[in-house]
Amino acid sequence: MSQVKIEAFLSVPPCSGGVAVRRLLQRAQSEFGDRIEVVTHTGRDAAWDENSINNAPALVIGDLVKFVGLAPSYESLVGALREAGLE
Repeated sequence: MSQVKIEAFLSVPPCSGGVAVRRLLQRAQSEFGDRIEVVTHTGRDAAWDENSINNAPALVIGDLVKFVGLAPSYESLVGALREAGLE
């Protein structure tokens, strides 16, 4: 079984959307455990440019930029994870 990678891009200082994304990811980690890998980029780094991210919060799931500028609903996050191959 392969993991689905989630990359979260959050601003500094944190905005309300970033706080919501952190909560979403904590919930996803508790539900899916080692079936997902979460990487958080807090503040701009090279990964922002590599993924053409220019607005926070943003989520890259698998290899696709799925959400930019908003915190998705939990159901939308789970749907994106399933699209990326989560079993």
